[in-house]
Amino acid sequence: MQPTRPSRVKIALQVVGFLIGCALVAWCIQRGFAKGSDGLDKLRSADPMLVVALLGATLGSIICSGFTFWTVARPIRRFSVIEMQAVNLMASLFNYAPVRLGLFLRCVFHWRVERMPALDIGAWIAGVAIVTLGSIGSALAAGLVQIPAGRRELALDWMWFATYAACIVAGSALTLAIGRAPVLRRYLKGAERVLTSPRALGESLAFRTVDLSMWSLRMWAASKIVGVSLSPAQAAMLAAVAILGAGNPLGRIGWREALVALVAPYVITGAKSKDELDMLTSQLALLESAGEAAITIPLGFFGAIWCWRAMRSAATGVRSSTPTP
Repeated sequence: MQPTRPSRVKIALQVVGFLIGCALVAWCIQRGFAKGSDGLDKLRSADPMLVVALLGATLGSIICSGFTFWTVARPIRRFSVIEMQAVNLMASLFNYAPVRLGLFLRCVFHWRVERMPALDIGAWIAGVAIVTLGSIGSALAAGLVQIPAGRRELALDWMWFATYAACIVAGSALTLAIGRAPVLRRYLKGAERVLTSPRALGESLAFRTVDLSMWSLRMWAASKIVGVSLSPAQAAMLAAVAILGAGNPLGRIGWREALVALVAPYVITGAKSKDELDMLTSQLALLESAGEAAITIPLGFFGAIWCWRAMRSAATGVRSSTPTP
C-alpha cells in the first residue's frame, strides 16, 4: 500500500495555517522591534560563544532527533545511521513549506527505497510521536509541579528530576502495556514491536531527553543574547512549549514563535514592565527559531539531495529488474 497523499481539505487547512503563521511572525516582529528597539544591535554585539551555543545546540538537536527515529524503528527495521539522519534533515527542511511535507516525504522515501509496508511506517511514526509527547509532557509536568509547591522560580533540582523521571517511568510502563494488547497485535501484525521493546523505548527516550536539553540550551543562549534572564528550568519549560508549537499540524512558521512569545512572560521572573517584557520575549522567540532555521535549512538541502539520489537509484533498480514482455 502506497502512503496516501494529503487530502485537498488538509492541504487547504495547512495553506491557511501557513498564512496565519506568517501573520503571527509579523506580529512577533512588530512586538519585538517596535519603538526603535535595539534588537538587531544585540545580535551584532552578541558574545560569539553564545552564538556558537545557539547554533551548536541546533546541530545536536537534529542529530538526536535522527537517532530517535533510528532507535524506535530497530525492532521492525534496521536503517543505517547516515540514511536516517539524511531523511530526518529532508523532513525537517520540508516542514518549513506552506504545506507540511516532511512527514509525507519521510513515508514516501521509506516506502519506495526500503519497500517498507505502510502499516510498519504508521506504527513507527506513532511510536516516535509517543516518545516525543512523553518527554515533552514529563518536562512540562516537572516544571508545573513546582507552582503548587510554592516555588517563586522554577528550579532544575531534585524535584524537577524526580518528577521527570517518575513521569517517564509511568509513561513507559503504560506504553509497554498498551503495545502488548491483543487487539494491537491482531491489527498491526508485528509492527506493534515498536511499542513493546523496552530497550528501544528506553534508548529513544534517552535521545529525546538529550534533544530536549539541546532545545533548552538554544533557548537559554537566545535569552542571554536578547537580555532576558532564564534559569535552566525556565529554559526547559519554554523549550517544551516551543516543541509543541513546532509540531502543530497547521504549519511550522509563526505558531511556535507566537506560542513562546505568549507563554514566556508567565515563565520569566523579574521586575520588568509589561511592554518591555513583551518586546524581549518576542525577540527571544524569533531568535530561538532563527537559530534553528540557520542550521536546519542548509543541512536540509544536503539531506534532500541524498534522499533524492537514493530514491532515483531505487526506482532505476526496480525498472531494471522488471522483465520486459
